[in-house]
Amino acid sequence: MARPHREALVIVSGLHRWLGLFLLVLLLGSAAYGREDQHVLVIGRVSDDPAAHYDRLKPLLDYVVERLGDVGIREGRILMARDGQAMISYLRQGRVDWVTETAGASVAMIDRGGAELLLKGWRGGRSQYQSLFVVRRDSGIENLDALRGHSVGFQHPMSTSAYLVPAGMLLEAQLDVAVLLSPLDRPSPDFVGYAFTGTETNSVAWVHKRIVDAAAISNQDWETLIEPVPAYAADLRIIDRSPDYPRALELVRGSLDPEIRRRLREVLLAAASDPAAAPALSNYFRTERFTLPDEETLAQLATLRRLAARVRQSLE
Repeated sequence: MARPHREALVIVSGLHRWLGLFLLVLLLGSAAYGREDQHVLVIGRVSDDPAAHYDRLKPLLDYVVERLGDVGIREGRILMARDGQAMISYLRQGRVDWVTETAGASVAMIDRGGAELLLKGWRGGRSQYQSLFVVRRDSGIENLDALRGHSVGFQHPMSTSAYLVPAGMLLEAQLDVAVLLSPLDRPSPDFVGYAFTGTETNSVAWVHKRIVDAAAISNQDWETLIEPVPAYAADLRIIDRSPDYPRALELVRGSLDPEIRRRLREVLLAAASDPAAAPALSNYFRTERFTLPDEETLAQLATLRRLAARVRQSLE
């Protein structure tokens, strides 16, 4: 039986939207695409919103596939995973060729999925960013140690900048960290309590409204969500920040054909200078260009690896 076109599965409007999303998650999450077709390039993404991420990935995938004919690629497909563990499994099975991810998720895929680092992406004029701890100016909290007995808002368990890195920083500061029953719950005096806010916007609003005592955000969120808002800029301040780490990374499975890997790298590196690629790059999570990883990138990933190990051991 012929395999259905992916576009037919994405129903994004009207009364059928919920059914379309359900079918999309079911199909993609089951690794329905086998790898008997060696002329197919499969890009993967961990996603809790497959329809939206499909739309972000498809234009750049099409652009790349059109330029990989000389290495035998004639078709592109998208494989979503419900979580990092599923994507690691897909990498190990060879079901996905190319993965775009945050730095924190990339470390796990490299270490446990056999993925290899291909390129780093630039977004907002940068290839790296930082995690910040933000509090109200009138909170009396001056440093991480003063967070004992207080609450912190993390964005999401899959966030590098607003969970993995800041949670690791708290643990490396020898602080006991524990999840709260709700954002309004108070931790024991010797613990730092945390709750997930869901979005960066919520993280900022929750600390400003005193729902939590501190929030973890990226320095880019500070510049876009706090500095332009007079009330936030006047009332909030930074008490600590992490070292730099990569903003976004492109990975490939370790067993990918070397010629396909070479051409994929060449096409992505050249995309920023090709006007035809501009719409696809912008759609691809507002990516501006790709560059080669360097020794600094590897050192940053080593730091992330250490922090991730602390978080997995203590909180997950």
